[in-house]
Amino acid sequence: MFILGVLIAAGFALADSLGFFNPKPYTAVNHGSHNHYVPDNRDSGVGINRFPMEEPGPGEMITPTGQIVKTAEWEQQQKTAAESSEKGKATGDNIRTIDITGTDQMKFVVEEEGEGLATGSSIKTFNGKSYLMLNQIQAKPGELLKIRLRTLSQLKPQMMAHNWVLLDQGVNAQAFVNAASRENDYIPSTREKDIIANTGMAAEGETVEISFTVPDEPGQYEFLCSFMAHFAAGMRGQLIVQS
Repeated sequence: MFILGVLIAAGFALADSLGFFNPKPYTAVNHGSHNHYVPDNRDSGVGINRFPMEEPGPGEMITPTGQIVKTAEWEQQQKTAAESSEKGKATGDNIRTIDITGTDQMKFVVEEEGEGLATGSSIKTFNGKSYLMLNQIQAKPGELLKIRLRTLSQLKPQMMAHNWVLLDQGVNAQAFVNAASRENDYIPSTREKDIIANTGMAAEGETVEISFTVPDEPGQYEFLCSFMAHFAAGMRGQLIVQS
């Protein structure tokens, strides 16, 4: 009986070490002298070296792109995104969605040319993919637009994050970004009247979006990222409103 008990205990210990009693949604993958912890739902376009070398703590998880985040916050974000998508389908909104990526080169880029988009030269990001720089968005007065911005970065959020801010005509963009800082989350409250629409900040692996009605007055409206130094680096463009 004693030997049987020992064997049973050893079996339970082995099962526990293998994760049968506390299954983990990620796998330790050996990468040279260390391990990277890769989630089961890994984004196939992200290399192993982009995933953390430490395991997430209690209440945390690893995102498909390799960020350790609070599980509750991630689940809420996914729920909100799903609800927004379903709402759009249910109401049959005639909204044109423009998918934009913010890069470590401090540029707004798109994956391909699209209707109503004016693009420039191609740039390559750390994942080996090439994107086209976004220079202009062309829209009609009163058109409904949705800007969906994601960030693709190798840097920590405090060093690299992006937003998308559309300013009214005649606004001094340089003065606006001069008033933006980490303390006001890069949206100065004293300049809110200058903004037509803006997203929140998105760090690596995050996506933010904003839906708005294009102004009725034709002309050029500047959009930009107000994170520190990004405007100066060229993270800007124009919304061209014309009938």
